[in-house]
Amino acid sequence: MFAIETTAPTPGKMEARKELRMHRADEERIKAAAAATGLQEADFIRQAALARAHEVEQRMSLSILPIDAFESFKAAVEAPGKVVPGLARAAEASKGLLKDAD
Repeated sequence: MFAIETTAPTPGKMEARKELRMHRADEERIKAAAAATGLQEADFIRQAALARAHEVEQRMSLSILPIDAFESFKAAVEAPGKVVPGLARAAEASKGLLKDAD
């Protein structure tokens, strides 16, 4: 058997169900890989899907910029703001129009 990194199961009762169609050759590959890792096919597929979801979530939370672009971005974010008169008037006029707006 192979050592694999596993994702901790989500606590609670499994209530959602998914079905998928695949080529028979893909099914055979998954079946063989699941057997090699000692997992049931459904667990193997769920583990793979959760690992990929984690990867996507990680990528969505990162922004990769070249150093010079990051330094420019950082300087712009840290610079003092400028009052735009028309925008300031519109913000003042809109106070109280939106629920929970401060």
